[in-house]
Amino acid sequence: MSSQIDILFPDLLGLAHGKTVPAARRDHPTHYAITVMVQGLDLEFLETPNYSTSSGFPDMEARFEDGTLRPWGDRQVGMALLHFADGRPLPLDSRRALRSVMDRWSEHGLTPVSGYEMEFFLLAGRTPLTKLPVPDHRVYGIGPGADPTGTLELIAETAEAADLKVEGVNSEFTPSQVEVSLHYQDAMSAADAAFLFRILAREVARRNGIDITFMARPFGDAVGSGMHVNMSLNDASGRNALIDESDTNGLSDVAKSFVAGLLDHHKALAAFAGPTVNSYKRLVPGMLSGYWANWGLDNRISTVRIPGQRGATTRIEHRMADGAASPHLLTAALFAAGLSGVERNLTLPEPQVGDADSAPNTDRHTPHSLSEALDALEADSVLCSYFHPDLIEVYLELKRRECGRWVAAVTDWEQNEYSRVY
Repeated sequence: MSSQIDILFPDLLGLAHGKTVPAARRDHPTHYAITVMVQGLDLEFLETPNYSTSSGFPDMEARFEDGTLRPWGDRQVGMALLHFADGRPLPLDSRRALRSVMDRWSEHGLTPVSGYEMEFFLLAGRTPLTKLPVPDHRVYGIGPGADPTGTLELIAETAEAADLKVEGVNSEFTPSQVEVSLHYQDAMSAADAAFLFRILAREVARRNGIDITFMARPFGDAVGSGMHVNMSLNDASGRNALIDESDTNGLSDVAKSFVAGLLDHHKALAAFAGPTVNSYKRLVPGMLSGYWANWGLDNRISTVRIPGQRGATTRIEHRMADGAASPHLLTAALFAAGLSGVERNLTLPEPQVGDADSAPNTDRHTPHSLSEALDALEADSVLCSYFHPDLIEVYLELKRRECGRWVAAVTDWEQNEYSRVY
């Protein structure tokens, strides 16, 4: 195994940054220009006080976090927390944002636990974006029925070797779309695993001669790709705090207020769960994607689903997020919304019964664009209070600039639709 270690951290877009360092130097802080944290996908600097030109492009430090080291093929990877060069915590650190929410839960004697179901498309090519042909496709297919190239099985095998805790892999409803489930663990470890899985899956796919995308809805003739988050809470004894066997539905008061908090912050949560302009081509009725602000008992047409399993496996599944979401920011926002419900003792409305798309029991739903979702987040002072103000300010500005580029773009559709007749 190589004597080098990749020390990684996610930016506010959920993308990976880091350095490869000698193993003997893993406990030495590595230095970066802090501007790496305030760039959008256009790679332009965001002029934000304390973080960019106006502050002279100061350094930041990435400090390896004990307990995060894992095997990664012929090398190892570890995760870092971010600081200013003088040692102050960096407010724009999405892992730190999740840690802060977890610490708030610990004040209630509870530990957030989560696991992810991650959908993505296997691609034959990127120019143009082309689905991988799967002649033997079937729903919940495995082997050639999921991926004739064997890449999916290789991804699962490599991820398991990297201790990402894979529960299983299979094809989804659309040919070339697949799903990988990651086992539940404490919320930080789980978010790290989801973040690393996206990196690993692409590395393995490209080495195997194909590609993948976690994009929300890459094809207009197919469903979108979700990243469902399954959540629970453990008390000091390790018991699942969502359980109340005396309740009709087996749910504790904490569970009910948690779900009520998710529904209360439904629109603002979209800014983290649907973080791209493309996300809102998935967040529509008929996609089983978390459009309505509702909950249900084992009902997949609800945004918040309580699966049928009870006892120690009782959990809350949130179905709004897509594969482009930052696992750390998303998980922080979901547990913050749930904590808001618990701290305010919110009352849970009646569950959705049957098809929410044809007979919803609410008129509240996700915003219809990223721009509207960002406005909803900015207006939700309660949810924002669980995050450092700098993080919210920078995240909103990065994403609003992204929206601006979309509005200004001339698309192939516009050219094909109008240039031939006007």
